[in-house]
Amino acid sequence: MQGIKMPNFMTTPALRVVKWTVVVVVSFVLLLLVAGSVLSRYARKKLQASIEAFGGTIGDLNVNVFTRSISISALEVSLMPDSSDRVPATGRVENIQLNNIDIYQMLFNRQLDIKEIVFEEGDIKFNRKANLTDSAETEKENTLKGVFVERLRFRDFNFSVVSDSANEFSGTLNVTLRNLQSSDSADLSEIEGYTVENIDAQVTDFLASVSDFYEIDIKRINANSEKNKLDIDSLTLVPKFPKFKFSQVAGKQIDRVNSFINKIEVSGLLFNHLRDSSFVASKIRILSGEVYSFRDKRLTFKETKDKPLPMAALKEIGFGIEVDTIQIKNSKITYEEFAEDGFEAGKIIFEDLNATLTNLGNRTYYNKPDHASLIASARLMGHGLIEASFRLPFEQGKPYHAEGKMGKLDLHHLNPPLESLAFINIESGILNEINFNFDYNDRSSNGKVTINYENLKINGLKKEKSTVINELKTLLINTVVKNDKDKSVPTEKRTGTIDFERDRKRQVFNFWWKSLFSGIKSSVLEN
Repeated sequence: MQGIKMPNFMTTPALRVVKWTVVVVVSFVLLLLVAGSVLSRYARKKLQASIEAFGGTIGDLNVNVFTRSISISALEVSLMPDSSDRVPATGRVENIQLNNIDIYQMLFNRQLDIKEIVFEEGDIKFNRKANLTDSAETEKENTLKGVFVERLRFRDFNFSVVSDSANEFSGTLNVTLRNLQSSDSADLSEIEGYTVENIDAQVTDFLASVSDFYEIDIKRINANSEKNKLDIDSLTLVPKFPKFKFSQVAGKQIDRVNSFINKIEVSGLLFNHLRDSSFVASKIRILSGEVYSFRDKRLTFKETKDKPLPMAALKEIGFGIEVDTIQIKNSKITYEEFAEDGFEAGKIIFEDLNATLTNLGNRTYYNKPDHASLIASARLMGHGLIEASFRLPFEQGKPYHAEGKMGKLDLHHLNPPLESLAFINIESGILNEINFNFDYNDRSSNGKVTINYENLKINGLKKEKSTVINELKTLLINTVVKNDKDKSVPTEKRTGTIDFERDRKRQVFNFWWKSLFSGIKSSVLEN
């Protein structure tokens, strides 16, 4: 088919101008292509040398001076071993993309100014015990003068930190850092020398060994500094040994704790304060947690150090803490103990635990309260509702305070722990109410317990592998314990005295329980 010719409206001088313009443009493009090819080869050579200087190898490297981009594939790095033949770090990255980078500044002025760096699908391992000083010369030779990255991204990056062969922590990282910039005065090899405007990070399958006896397993961690939020999903504290072997490995009587928290939400978290070793947040919510603690009292108690009270312990932590509110929702605590002369373990269970802790911190301010406050409630053995409040002073020497009450409870629900730990069981009895109020310090507690119960009948048991009633023990118990102390009995005759000297080698929970129990004994015993 014959084409249709278009009419020519241009004059001869105009055609000459267009012709020469095209020639000049084409010549300039060709010149850029030649120069770009030379510069690309030069840049590739310099980068290849830098990577090899760090013990690295690459599969492919492409430098494009027109798009100002660099792409690297199959990068592997293994830093030089120290004097103990420990390798400080090894790494592998499938793809690295550097976009909108000023290649000339990087090559000739050693200034890295770039819009985006993406590390995709990699593995990196650090050895905390390795020494980096052996590679200092190489680092100095290749160090940049300054760094600014508008966006730095890690996608599906597996990381691990080890101490020689022992794993300390590991996980998979997806993170975006915005406006990462080096300081003019700091060494570029030091993380502390950088600032970042915003962090948006997700860590999955995080596993950390926190001691010789425990590790922490977290399904997901989300952090966003712009929103001042940190969320943790499915946190599990896992003992490394079974419950009876745990104390045997420790060589002493010790609590073995296993816990699971469905979700932790931290809001109002000031990320920039973390650089100054301070944790500052407005609110922490702990949702659907469960704690299981076991102690085998058949082993020797060998604790030699005093256990500080809560606020004193908080001050001993090596970083600052300021949290306006901590809430615990719908949680459960189980304490199991094998008595020294027992035949099986007994459990005490607190269900439907809800608590609010306000003004927690280890720093004091003139315009804030001089104490933290804790309000908590739970159901003992899933039945009797316990409500308690605690006043926790910041100033050393000031007394702590606790008060609370427990509502109606059929006392036979307490038989599972009582039979195994106290060798008694309750045949009948209703607790209508118990109220307590006491002050305490590092040495002792003093206060009152008022009790209201009726139709109490207790059986003493033999210390055998069955709940066999000891008739003499039963007679003695019911001789000194009155069957009824309800409202028909004057309040003063239902009130016991809390007067307990603390065992400072044990935790505050033991102190609270023993203080309360001393008041209960004082109230219910006839003599």
